[in-house]
Amino acid sequence: MAKKISGTERTQQKLIQAAGVLAARQGLSNVSTRAVSRESGENIGSIHYHFGGKEGLFKAMIYEAMQSSIRSYNPDLLEQLDYPERATPLEHSKIIRAVIAENIRSLFRSGQPDWHVHVIYQLIQQEGELFERFSAEYLDPEMAKMKRLIRAIKPELSEEDIFLHACLIKLPIYAQATFRKALLRQLDAKAYSDEYLQNLEDLLTRQTQLLLELPLD
Repeated sequence: MAKKISGTERTQQKLIQAAGVLAARQGLSNVSTRAVSRESGENIGSIHYHFGGKEGLFKAMIYEAMQSSIRSYNPDLLEQLDYPERATPLEHSKIIRAVIAENIRSLFRSGQPDWHVHVIYQLIQQEGELFERFSAEYLDPEMAKMKRLIRAIKPELSEEDIFLHACLIKLPIYAQATFRKALLRQLDAKAYSDEYLQNLEDLLTRQTQLLLELPLD
C-alpha cells in the first residue's frame, strides 16, 4: 500500500520541485524565494516555515537530486567490477556495454525529473559540504570502479590515461543529459527516443571496445 503523504510533506515537495525546476532553468544563483513561491503556488512564508529560509530549501532540493542519482544507479552492476582481473576479453566487452547501458538507463529511463540532472551538473562545479557528500557517496566510488575495470583491461596505461578512458565513457552520456534541451531542439524532438538511446549505447560501446582493443560483443 502506498504511503499516505501528509499536507506538510506535500507542501515541502511542491516547494522543492519548484526550486529545482527554476534552478535548472535559470541557475542556482538566480532563483529567488518569490519566484519559488509563484512557481509552487505556495505562500512565500512557507519557505521559512518548512525550511528555515532559502538556504535550507536549496539544501533540501539539492539533497533530493543527489539521492535520486544515487538510487537510480544499480549498485549490483558495479559489483561485477569487484574482480575484473579474472574476466576474459569478451567478458570485459560485455561489462563495458553493461556499464554504458546502465548509465544511460539511470539518466534517461529511471523516471527522475529532468531538473535533477541539471542541478547535479551545477553542484559538481561548486565547492562545499553537499558537493563533498555527493563525491563521497557517488562520484568517487563509481570512478574508482571504472578505473579498476580499465586498469584490468589495459594495465600498461598510466593513471592519467586510465582516467581519460573513464571520462570518454561517461562524459558523452552526461552531456546528453546536461545539454538535453539544446540537443532535443536540434533533433526537433520532445524526448530522446528508445532508438536514439540504443544508438548512443551502441556507438559508445563500440568506441570503447575498439580503444581498449577488445572484441566487439
